[in-house]
Amino acid sequence: MADLRVLRVPYSTNVERIALAAGHKGLTVEWIDVDPDDRRVVREASGQDLVPVLLADDDTVVTDSPRILAWIESRFPAPSLWPSDPGDAALADVFCHRFNEVWKGPPNRLAALLGPVGFETSRLSRTEARAVDDDTERLRTWLGRFEERLDGVDHLGGAAFGICDVTAYPFLRFGVDAPTPGDDDPFHRVLHERGAFDAESHPRLTAWVARVRERPRA
Repeated sequence: MADLRVLRVPYSTNVERIALAAGHKGLTVEWIDVDPDDRRVVREASGQDLVPVLLADDDTVVTDSPRILAWIESRFPAPSLWPSDPGDAALADVFCHRFNEVWKGPPNRLAALLGPVGFETSRLSRTEARAVDDDTERLRTWLGRFEERLDGVDHLGGAAFGICDVTAYPFLRFGVDAPTPGDDDPFHRVLHERGAFDAESHPRLTAWVARVRERPRA
């Protein structure tokens, strides 16, 4: 019997967070694949349409990847995803909150603007084009901040792999990796085309992507 049961759809960045966390802890996952165009199973189980959805043995249903990660940590605390020092753990929570609530804003807005026009900026209004330039610049600036954060350490939370890496990797990896064939999510395309980086421009961040890419996944 698997340690976890989780509803998922293909190519989901938030689902990859759960796979990374479970792999770190050596947990097995029963993945329940859902047609992204027919999410009745997700809705019936959780009252909403988004994945991942964790289905616990005690009939507990947990939605939203940060909440699922916290639930996994509480039930399977070793090896931990959070630093043992309370202050460092609090800083990790701040990082993750900012990543989820602030960093994801620009690529979401860019996907909304560029997806419908096929990434042809010439079809945008002047105001929309300016918004695209502004949010692209924000993404570029924040890539520099991640590069700085990795100065002298191997992971975004410090020396050890943990919750900051789990939170950010599924998104930041698109700066190096093109979307998988069949993945037509405009959000992922934005991350790849507007947030691209390489070993010359961001050597520490590129090396971090390579390290995390090799980590186990459930």
